[in-house]
Amino acid sequence: MAMRAITAALARLPAFLSAIFERPAGGLEAEEGRAAGTVQTFAVISVGTTFVFTVAYLMRPDQTTGPLVLLSTGTLIAFIANLIVVRSGRQLVGAIMYLTIATVGMLYMAQLFGWRTGQHLYLITSAQLVFLMFTDRQRGWRWVFVVGSAAAFIYTQLGAPPVGPYSRAGDATISTIFAVNAIGTATLMFILSVVAHYRAGAAQARAAELAAQAEYLANTDPLTGLANRRPISARLEALASLDGARYCVAIADIDRFKALNDAHGHACGDRVLAALGARLRGQLRTTDALGRWGGEEFIVVLADTGIDEAGGIMERMRSLVAGTPVECGEHVHAVTMSVGVADGVADSMSHRVVKRADDALYDAKLAGRDRVKVRALGEPDSVHPAARRGR
Repeated sequence: MAMRAITAALARLPAFLSAIFERPAGGLEAEEGRAAGTVQTFAVISVGTTFVFTVAYLMRPDQTTGPLVLLSTGTLIAFIANLIVVRSGRQLVGAIMYLTIATVGMLYMAQLFGWRTGQHLYLITSAQLVFLMFTDRQRGWRWVFVVGSAAAFIYTQLGAPPVGPYSRAGDATISTIFAVNAIGTATLMFILSVVAHYRAGAAQARAAELAAQAEYLANTDPLTGLANRRPISARLEALASLDGARYCVAIADIDRFKALNDAHGHACGDRVLAALGARLRGQLRTTDALGRWGGEEFIVVLADTGIDEAGGIMERMRSLVAGTPVECGEHVHAVTMSVGVADGVADSMSHRVVKRADDALYDAKLAGRDRVKVRALGEPDSVHPAARRGR
């Protein structure tokens, strides 16, 4: 079973390595998956390297029963068990096992070879490795192993002998071994730093993407895909406070929409709203703003536009809607809309422009619907109760 697990893990090593650098997706499950992928990757690497050392030690007759063989064989078995555990879906247990095995192994190696050989330098990498093997919810375990690895490093530096019983070579050889271990540690730290930097950048990009999605949802009507009241109101306030600006506001209301909903259902009504939103959006200039004002009403904000020009733009829109029926299942609906247009100036009173456009809309309703009416500056406000009831 163990050999099958090793073979399967080695076959998936490229995928494991890719998982370390993959762009993070959202959710706890995805985060645990990335952490588990990191544990698996290092477990596979450790199984391979430990196996090579075990074979090398066994080929030296004078040390076949020595501590090196016992250490290497025990570590190999432990890493194989670690690989099986993490592949079974136990990411947290796997991470704890791996770091414990590695830390204990480094401590023992420092006792056998001495701290001058630099075997314990690899303990420094735990400070980076814990951030890849544990999730944010497991940050307590991160600090356990950061502190534990630091304590182990200090102990080996101060408590282990300078030269152990298995480092009887001369100073030149010991210096060479130290240099190899130092380079290995630095290389591993560099790789882990790159991975951590990439993960942090990818996480920031994901956060920015989610923030943009949240902003979009906060400002968008989900049915029509048009802006909702929030961005439209902001646009109106900006125009109303801009010195010398002139603009117009148009409010369009679908005629007899309640009757359509009653006769064919709200799903059909939603289909009509979405279709009209798409048609109106295609008729606007880049400087204009279109939104769903509520219910069956749409609002258009026309920047740097006079009342006559705005009336012409909305007449073309009204004509387009009236001339293009909307299909809804087996039904085809001839839809019309009434439109009210009003102009405004930079007086910081955008709500007054909206009120006059609303009054103009009711003028259109009273005049028989399916038409555009305007309310220019200076015309008196009015209320049309009959039109409000009969939309």
